[in-house]
Amino acid sequence: MTTRRAIIIGSSLALAAPALAQQARPIRIVVGFPPGGSGDFLARTLAEPLARELGGATILVDNRPGAASNIAAEHVARSEPEGTTILLGGNFTHAVNPAMYRRVPFDPIADFTPITRVSDLPLIFAVRADRGIATLGELVARIKAQPGRWNYATPGIGTPSHLAGAKLAKVTGQDIQHVPFRGGAPSLQAVLAGDVEILVGTPPVALPQVRAGALKALSLSTRLPSPVIPDVQGADAAGLPGLDISGWWGLWAPARLPMALRDRYFAAFRGILAQEGVQARFAQEGLQALPSESPEAFGRFVQAEIPVWAEIVRDAGATAE
Repeated sequence: MTTRRAIIIGSSLALAAPALAQQARPIRIVVGFPPGGSGDFLARTLAEPLARELGGATILVDNRPGAASNIAAEHVARSEPEGTTILLGGNFTHAVNPAMYRRVPFDPIADFTPITRVSDLPLIFAVRADRGIATLGELVARIKAQPGRWNYATPGIGTPSHLAGAKLAKVTGQDIQHVPFRGGAPSLQAVLAGDVEILVGTPPVALPQVRAGALKALSLSTRLPSPVIPDVQGADAAGLPGLDISGWWGLWAPARLPMALRDRYFAAFRGILAQEGVQARFAQEGLQALPSESPEAFGRFVQAEIPVWAEIVRDAGATAE
């Protein structure tokens, strides 16, 4: 950060901090999934330190599930740009959904003020431990031996889990049906109950059940392993080098947010994501904190991701009404 920019931001923070702390209404972090998933985990992990960073402001997590986070994103896009509404979204809201749906009720660029990226989002392919499947290769062999009988559960249409499952089906050439749910927790329960065979879950959803012995993790959705999930191999080592999909989480406010408020939020979240305690909590759940260098850098990152994910959607053959 340049000295001039640091001075400007410092002045902005001094003006913006009292306004945020003294809001008559609480500040809401809006998440497009129900409690129990990775988005809810991230929002609640960020909420308490954000309250401290903003001098005692009241922070609420506002779960608005449905339509692959389109409902949550539209709510934030239509909110007043006064600093009380923040979207915790990701590549799914701003890059995948515009490519997958015929129409989304917001413009991913024009209707939002970018704040910062938050974390990565690798996916885990897992099955119930009592199925006797130890590797991804064994899973593929079982699917080939029982065509048309295998399904995969995800947090919803358009999520990175959906795309990873669709890519798995394409790379293996097998008919694996997608079963979308309204969040990570319901998709997990369906797999644990035996209603769906395969979980394509985020680390905060899958890892606790893997550690408890209820699920067997077969592979990540990324070609290479993750440094914070050392016990689960990447797709390359699992025998499917053509599989390489990982999402990310980020934060946005409505368009036309005053720059002083935007910079205050950026400084607050960047400071939170640098805290060792927060990074440790992320790592425990299989996520890495990856803040942007600036709001402008995050905005450029999002714009660059849109064509990348449009191609991934086309390649996976994933669609939504």
